[in-house]
Amino acid sequence: MSLEKIFLHEKTVEIMLKILEAEEKEKDPYPLGISKEVGSPYSYISKVLSEFEANALIESEFKGRVRVVKFTEDGKKIAEMLRDLKKELNKDFVARKKLSILKGVVEMANDNEDKYKVLAPVIAELDTLKNETKDEEVIEGILELRDKAIGMLK
Repeated sequence: MSLEKIFLHEKTVEIMLKILEAEEKEKDPYPLGISKEVGSPYSYISKVLSEFEANALIESEFKGRVRVVKFTEDGKKIAEMLRDLKKELNKDFVARKKLSILKGVVEMANDNEDKYKVLAPVIAELDTLKNETKDEEVIEGILELRDKAIGMLK
């Protein structure tokens, strides 16, 4: 099985992120624990971990009767990239685009004589956008732009 095919599966990414999370908390990740956290059968987790090990992404050892896994240097790099990619993909791109457009409208309002007619709808749209998104960066941008628009009306 190619690495590309492995990483195009959601559960595989979850498995890698659970191992990374455990390592960052200085805990020992083990297949049964990963199975419970990810919600996949132990046999599937074991198969995926075997593929990771065959491709030098993880190493495993037995501590007593428990198999513990840990990333190799390359495995850790890939897991960190996947975490960053997952974070990037969870951004609200539609809200970011709307915010960008509203910023442009606010900038143009500086040149407009009747700022209220331009900025009042922008402020209303910013309030609506704030209630629709969960993207923290967008919310921060909304609050800053809203304060700027209100300041321009004074």
